[in-house]
Amino acid sequence: MKILIATDGYKYNTGGVTASILALCSGLRRKGHEVKILSPSNCLKSFRDGDDYFIKSVPAFYYPDMRIALSINDPLLKELEAWHPDIIHAQTEGSAYIMAKRIMKRCGAPLIMTCHTDYAHFVFGRLKGFPPVKAIMCGTGKILYHNADKVIAPSQKASDFAFLHSMQERMAVIPNGMELEKYQKTMSASERGALRKSLGIDDNTKVLVSVCRLSKEKNIRELIAFLPSLINKMPDVKLLLVGDGPDRSYLEKQTEKLNLKDNIIFTGRVPAEDVWRYYNLGDVFVSASTFEVHSMSYLEALSQGLPMLCRADDALTGVLEHGYNGMIYHSREEFAEFAQRMLCDDSLRENMKQNSLKKAKDFSSDAFADSVLQLYKEAITENGKSEFSGKGVIYGNKKK
Repeated sequence: MKILIATDGYKYNTGGVTASILALCSGLRRKGHEVKILSPSNCLKSFRDGDDYFIKSVPAFYYPDMRIALSINDPLLKELEAWHPDIIHAQTEGSAYIMAKRIMKRCGAPLIMTCHTDYAHFVFGRLKGFPPVKAIMCGTGKILYHNADKVIAPSQKASDFAFLHSMQERMAVIPNGMELEKYQKTMSASERGALRKSLGIDDNTKVLVSVCRLSKEKNIRELIAFLPSLINKMPDVKLLLVGDGPDRSYLEKQTEKLNLKDNIIFTGRVPAEDVWRYYNLGDVFVSASTFEVHSMSYLEALSQGLPMLCRADDALTGVLEHGYNGMIYHSREEFAEFAQRMLCDDSLRENMKQNSLKKAKDFSSDAFADSVLQLYKEAITENGKSEFSGKGVIYGNKKK
């Protein structure tokens, strides 16, 4: 099968969407499928890198690190049209989607879309539940998704978004997958010791680790605000914040104001290929975010065998089972109580570690690819496929 994946964030944006796409691509390719990627480039130039097609772009005004492609008539787009994909999968709703839609109309291939972001939360925050806001999001989603033959929601939480209300009959809930082999690694004792020392972590210090973009919606502010309640019980504990972002300055000021400079470590951005090393330093993974749809950092933590301590949220369904591979907190008091219990009880932590490793298998890139492939085949069948040719699938009448 010839599969074109379009995305506004890829390689030059190391977030969860990119990680999900890389996992899907690796799984599809291992199964013998031909996969090409279409994305805005990181400059005012279009170029191709193997099966990755990058279209000249400028920085997006609406979100840091994202870019907007400048051309829908680029020669590389014509090359993809000539390739004639069997299926087109748009992972985002920006300029990559516009380019994908053009190719879809020229080739007649079915269009699959995945919704990775809670846009109502991102734009309206706590107002997202108000009827006028829901109406706006329903209307916007209907406009953006009306070309899609199928829509993927990465979690049950996502499937309930007002943004996707009009797509219920065409929706499938398929959790993100990940490349387990990239994260199921361990450092030698000497390597681990050297990295801990470089970060100012003593051998006997317990570490809470958070890996994410330091932006307001990730709610790192709550982790820092709640940390003193734990430090009162365990003075030597440290919070390791791996990543960078627009909220970092605020978080550093909050850390200084609460006199936590000795307990909180900001690593800044680390190379994607080294992220697993920082998970490896943690005793417990922590997250206070309620913004997630199906966070890749959760899956990465599972693959490293980390027990998880997370703020209650529907995105945790199927990922974190309270008391099995971690704990779910609802308040400052529960955060401190559960963190102390998990950090002090070596036997409990080891059991949770093994359970996290078991849970990680559910999200392998192969399992992810199998589920998405099934949806691709359904879309092709419903789209009116009549036969295969050297250029891909030949379609019947496509209703668009």
